[in-house]
Amino acid sequence: MFKHYILIGEKKYEFKEVFKDFFASQVVFAGKIVKDEYVAEDIVQDVFLKLWKSNATYQNEISFKAYLYLSTRNKCIDFLRANKLKASNIELAMDIEEEANLVLKEEAFRLLEKAIAQLAPQTKSIILLSMEGLSIQEISEKLNISVNTVKTLKSRAYKTLRANFGEIFILLLSPFL
Repeated sequence: MFKHYILIGEKKYEFKEVFKDFFASQVVFAGKIVKDEYVAEDIVQDVFLKLWKSNATYQNEISFKAYLYLSTRNKCIDFLRANKLKASNIELAMDIEEEANLVLKEEAFRLLEKAIAQLAPQTKSIILLSMEGLSIQEISEKLNISVNTVKTLKSRAYKTLRANFGEIFILLLSPFL
């Protein structure tokens, strides 16, 4: 049987598995916007069909989920406009966009925490202290290591995280820099 794969980061995922993992949550999301479960299912099937046809690759899990949520939201808005449904439903779609952004942000931070947890212990401590707002000098004193060691390990950690997350990593950490 023919298998179709989606490339997320450096990993290949079977389309069938991605569909099973995400279809239900996307139907719930679409259902909040269009207020009709059957229409929501049709919309999400269209999103997955487009995903199947696109053969796109995604830099990481966050960008893939963002693609899914935004595609579903946009298809819902298109449906509402095409059917000239109430403006309140379109406004609701915009409100749900904010909700989707929060979900994606939470997921991004969960993945970031997971990536930080995999760093070497001293490097992990430096990043966590940096996220708490400590300066390089304060981290150096707290961990009893040289300023240059802090700079070097922090720089290496950022390179590792950037490799895993791409530029999204910068946006996630920007409040802490």
